[in-house]
Amino acid sequence: MIRDVAKSETRTDMIKELLLYTLALLITTFLIRILWNRSLVKHISILKPINTLSDAFILSIALSVVRGL
Repeated sequence: MIRDVAKSETRTDMIKELLLYTLALLITTFLIRILWNRSLVKHISILKPINTLSDAFILSIALSVVRGL
């Protein structure tokens, strides 16, 4: 994703890529919080629930880095 921003030719394209990246990150944050609390915590005993969106946001960024976005 960052490569797309770096390769953008115009300022409009760069802003569009950054907005899409931000939107994808926010959607991932909400999905991670829901899936983590409803599925993973119930089935894996060592995991604790995510109480704040900032924790989910940090986890979302970490997963994005691991995936290579």
